[in-house]
Amino acid sequence: MGIRSRIPWGRLWKEVLLLLAAALCGGFAGGAAGFYASLSVTERSAVAPAASSTAQSLHVATSTVAFSLIPVGRPALASIAPAALTQRVSLVGSLYRAGNSGTFDDRLLGEDKLLGQAVALTSDGWFLASAGAVDGATVGQLTVWYGNKAYAVERGMIDHLNDTVFLKTAARDLPSASFSRVQDLSAGTEAWSEHRPGELMPHTILSLDARNAPNDPASSENAVRRIMLSGVSAAGDRGGALWDTAGQLIGIVESRPDEAVRVVPASGISASFSSLLFNNEIRHALLGVRAVDLADIRLAGDRGGLPATGALIRDDRKGGKPGVQRDSPAAKAKLKAGDVILKVERDILDGSADLGEVLSQYQPGASVTLRVVSGMTDTDIPVTLGTLVTGEAMK
Repeated sequence: MGIRSRIPWGRLWKEVLLLLAAALCGGFAGGAAGFYASLSVTERSAVAPAASSTAQSLHVATSTVAFSLIPVGRPALASIAPAALTQRVSLVGSLYRAGNSGTFDDRLLGEDKLLGQAVALTSDGWFLASAGAVDGATVGQLTVWYGNKAYAVERGMIDHLNDTVFLKTAARDLPSASFSRVQDLSAGTEAWSEHRPGELMPHTILSLDARNAPNDPASSENAVRRIMLSGVSAAGDRGGALWDTAGQLIGIVESRPDEAVRVVPASGISASFSSLLFNNEIRHALLGVRAVDLADIRLAGDRGGLPATGALIRDDRKGGKPGVQRDSPAAKAKLKAGDVILKVERDILDGSADLGEVLSQYQPGASVTLRVVSGMTDTDIPVTLGTLVTGEAMK
């Protein structure tokens, strides 16, 4: 007797129905997910940046929605520094205390021999540095590393007006710096420091303050103002450059490590360097007074008729020096302690520059007119400026 198979038709239909339901649900779920993904990608592609020439976007189209797959890459970060600084060769080199003779280790330029930085001033090898950085060193011990090459310093001239030093090397075809008008600066001005070659850092100028206490009289033959920045100096920062947004030199760092960042203004530096190039020494105009800037001092009660700005001639009681130097051009013009110099020619002493900075712009022997308050009277006093040598050759 044959065997008759028995097929469970009820159970089979249930399994078929379950499979159809699963397929339909999966289809609806996949379609919904795909639709959502296409909309999301399309929205992102609407705001995504255009692909570069080396990485084109891959475009895929469906029957209803077009979308783009954007390749993932590492975008180039645009510099926030001004183009005047980023699109030129750095003008900053590093200054070392190391000669060109001796053993390999003696000539090796390491951090232990780094004195500070130096700014290229001319194409024929003049550099600017802080006098404090080379204190105690001789010319033969100094080397400037610039453009991946070492240059021995052949000559050095210290400028006591600004506490800077000009260093001559055999370098050729260097880029040269131009000087910014420091009189145009004020608190809040944007600036960029270069404490190491090619390393730019944004700054906001905090203030322009005198190195000495505001109430202490300063010589008219010294530029005493300094530009103050936020932060503190590190070892090797001396001589680092401060640039304006046009790429012009505002000044160089003179502060010691762990001090607030203090910058020597370029105004006096420019005048000293011009004198060095034309006269082979640094000469400045001499007036011969000691004064305080009225824009900086604070007085309790009535000012006693003193103007708000100007250079008040005062005796230096701490240092035991008179307000008017004996036999100076100021003495010959009969200036005296208590007088206030308001103007030198057209330069108004309104606090934007100190007396030393203003006088540094005039040539020795020049005849100028001073606007002076003496007692209760304003008067114009003609003065023939003398000559003062502020440069000293390094040994």
